[in-house]
Amino acid sequence: MDSGRGSAVRRGVAVVATTLAALAAGTLPGASATGDATIVVRGGVLPAGSRAQLAEVGCDSVFARGGSAQAMIGIAQGAGALGERSLAFTPSAGSATGFVSYVSSMTATTVAGVSVHTLSGSSGVAYAGFQAPKDVGTDLMWIGRAVVGAPASGSWTTVGVTGLGYDWTQYDMVTHESVATVSASGVPAFVKAMGGDGYGFYAVGFGCDGNAFDLDGWQIGRPGATTTYDFEGYRTTTAIDGPDKPVAPGDEVTLTGRVVDGSGSAVAGRVVLEAKQDDGSWETVAVDEGPNVSAVVKPGTTTKYRWKYFDRARYEGSASDAFTVRVADPDEPGDEPSDRPTDLPSDGPSTPATDDAASDPAPPPPATEKAPPATADPEPTADPDPTEAASEPPPPAEEPSDPPADAPTDPPADDQSPPAADPGDAPAG
Repeated sequence: MDSGRGSAVRRGVAVVATTLAALAAGTLPGASATGDATIVVRGGVLPAGSRAQLAEVGCDSVFARGGSAQAMIGIAQGAGALGERSLAFTPSAGSATGFVSYVSSMTATTVAGVSVHTLSGSSGVAYAGFQAPKDVGTDLMWIGRAVVGAPASGSWTTVGVTGLGYDWTQYDMVTHESVATVSASGVPAFVKAMGGDGYGFYAVGFGCDGNAFDLDGWQIGRPGATTTYDFEGYRTTTAIDGPDKPVAPGDEVTLTGRVVDGSGSAVAGRVVLEAKQDDGSWETVAVDEGPNVSAVVKPGTTTKYRWKYFDRARYEGSASDAFTVRVADPDEPGDEPSDRPTDLPSDGPSTPATDDAASDPAPPPPATEKAPPATADPEPTADPDPTEAASEPPPPAEEPSDPPADAPTDPPADDQSPPAADPGDAPAG
């Protein structure tokens, strides 16, 4: 084991000790105390510090890990899938990748398992960790190991781990040294033999043989109080904007849009502009690349438009609200008459036009005549028309702690790329 990997393992072990302490103090968030619950995990990012985390463990020994696996979001395929997406893994032989959940009672936790999809079959391992009452406050912990596997199948298989027989080893969680061993035993019998119930964890992972697999639906708890973690893509919101006043038939109209995720971050990808037809269907009239999109249309009649972002492995699709471009009827008056007269009225008679130019200046009026004073009213002023800016601001909108594992890294942003600082996206196996 190289020093870099050893440091990573020590960090993972520290997480185990810290998490168990938080669990004992009742400060660790996660599963509900009563009632079944489903937690939808967006983008494969489990909340840091919660009871459930992604985990990477050794196949032969909990601390002896091989290479790391890349976790990505994929479209869930096959019968029995939970939701639309799942976590897809391309592992390195020697390590098992999956989930770990910390529990306050090992004997009361009778449900712990995960759904697996693998076309080639996948071998894995399960671990149960338990700190005996007499060891509370020390660095000693019992960790049991059991072999698991998922068959090659086009359907999903549920693998439970609470009823397995485990080979138990007591470890010093600081040095990773083995302190004692006990022959195979189920969790309830072992806990009883060690002096009674206590805090601990269940972990399960696959990929020890290097075969690809998908995971979803991690469950932990007991009947009537089971928490299920459903892994799905990021939600998106698509907005649209355009002119707020009627246009003439055939005039060019620019419609803009923007796609963001639940946090308000921009989302790239193909976005189409659709126009609503008379039969109620939507027809594509333009295509652009997000997150900021724009298209020019020339409607002949009043038309509804919307921007639509389609599903990708990492992101869920969304459509904007319908935006109506109003087209003025050419048979109806366009502009309102103005309140402002074109010319001011004159107080005197106007001089008739003549075809012949005057050769001599007109004689001056008699001295006794004076022009009357102007009596025109002041020029009326029309009230300015208020204008409204048409705008639709885009709506606003966890390296998972690694219980004995390091969190997967962020993939590039494409149809099968993982989320930033989290497991990413990839097609399901």
